Amino acid sequence: MEERPSPEHLENYCGRKPGSTSGFPFGAEHRAFKVRGKIFAVLHVEEPPVKMTFKTDPELAGLLRGQYPSVRPARYFDKRYWSTLTCDGTVPDDEVTELLDTSYDIIVESLKKSDKQALKGGR
Repeated sequence: MEERPSPEHLENYCGRKPGSTSGFPFGAEHRAFKVRGKIFAVLHVEEPPVKMTFKTDPELAGLLRGQYPSVRPARYFDKRYWSTLTCDGTVPDDEVTELLDTSYDIIVESLKKSDKQALKGGR
């Protein structure tokens, strides 16, 4: 079994994304990361291991759920696109960060052109 990514590692990784902000709109145990006001990841740290909610396309969501029992449809989000991963070490750390990258990229791609340009400009 792989080493589990720590909540701090995941928070730092999400927080370094261009334009990333975070807050607790769902309570103190659920830190949401947003870009231009749109959520790209939620870290659930109520008890170990940390859980992470992220967005993918429906095909990848299905593949991940079939390959890893630790990936399940996300509660309170559109289950076609959003999944929750229990970071128990079954998904390799580099794949976990790749999933965060994908989720961020999907959200950025959905932004208005002016918001995308603002991100490229630094803010």
